[in-house]
Amino acid sequence: VMRLAPTATKETEPWMLDMARYAVESEKYRSKRTKARETTLRNLRALIPKDEIERYQAVRERNIKIQQELVKMVWRGVLDYLIFGQDDAQVEGPHVRETLRLKGAVAGLGIGSRVYFAEGIDQHSNILVSRALTERSGWSPRVRIVFADDDARRRVAAYESESIEASLRDQLLVSGATPVGPNDGFDYSLYVNTPDSSTLRMRVFLDSLKTEVDQGFPVAVADINLGKNGTGDPALFNVVTENGRAVRLLAYAGWNTAGNTMGTAIPAANVYLLARKEQVNPLVREVALRKFVLHRLVNDFEYHTFVRPEAYAMVKELPNASKAESDGAAYEKLNEYVSTDMKKRLIEQFGHQLMGTKFYVGAKQYEITGLRDVQAYLPWPRAYEVRLEFDVETREVTDLPRIVILPLGDG
Repeated sequence: VMRLAPTATKETEPWMLDMARYAVESEKYRSKRTKARETTLRNLRALIPKDEIERYQAVRERNIKIQQELVKMVWRGVLDYLIFGQDDAQVEGPHVRETLRLKGAVAGLGIGSRVYFAEGIDQHSNILVSRALTERSGWSPRVRIVFADDDARRRVAAYESESIEASLRDQLLVSGATPVGPNDGFDYSLYVNTPDSSTLRMRVFLDSLKTEVDQGFPVAVADINLGKNGTGDPALFNVVTENGRAVRLLAYAGWNTAGNTMGTAIPAANVYLLARKEQVNPLVREVALRKFVLHRLVNDFEYHTFVRPEAYAMVKELPNASKAESDGAAYEKLNEYVSTDMKKRLIEQFGHQLMGTKFYVGAKQYEITGLRDVQAYLPWPRAYEVRLEFDVETREVTDLPRIVILPLGDG
């Protein structure tokens, strides 16, 4: 479902946020017409190119027609399964009315079990892979939820249109997982770090997380205590990365929005446990798990906490550069800085978290020995996100201590 603000480019940057506000205010005016709202709309229209408002409205209407056709394709059996994502939303705006129209069509056709709605969009490729694999296997992982602050689950996270609890339930269901109660059997625990938790509740949450991971229980972590700029919680990051805990996690994510984060951690945990259940090549499986967690630690937390702010500071000093879009020499300088710093951070975290760690594959023990094929670069002409690629080297440990069992003698 179309987001409120247009895509950020040099051309849209001067009026992009005004357009998002105009869309929200238009919806408010649609429900209740007042002089104050009329004045607000008039003032906003003066800030936005007239043809852009018309194009924006036309695109929204075009999109809803296409989405209605997709719903009909599910009903006709052309599509097996359909997810509608909602990116960069608010509790009010045209997307709310559009989503209600789609949900009405789904209910009218009786296909509610095959069409779902979930916050976010970037993570839905992960969600769909998890759904396809769990559905094929006939297995639905049972997930126990642990919130940092139980009261916070009723809040609406930034850039979303429904409560954290509802958003989380959607991410679980569309991934093929089943949320369970605190006293039910479960396959793994999902620790959700909610925004603005009290100091006491956060301490209890972190202590519980440490205990479960240290005792070897299956745990995934979703850090949705994200600031407006989408950076994770340092206190949680420190707990996850101390004492070798990171390599014992099923998943970690903490980036951009609550939906993006939960919809990244959940399918990763689902697919890993399914791979164990179906006895997928264990060496490939165990290495992939460790690579995934390391990738998220560096990409989600370190990039957005340390590297992106520095890149944004550079943008202010470089000619022909902006947060929305930089090209030419400006892009090259940003890309060079990001590449150098991210490679350094990856190597450091690899040394702290993975280098020299050992794990068993059946009766054989393996050791992680190095990194190779490391690449880090800006995938788009902006510094908002980074592309990070690498591989991990392992070796079989053949010098294990031999244990000899001798028969008891008479003495």
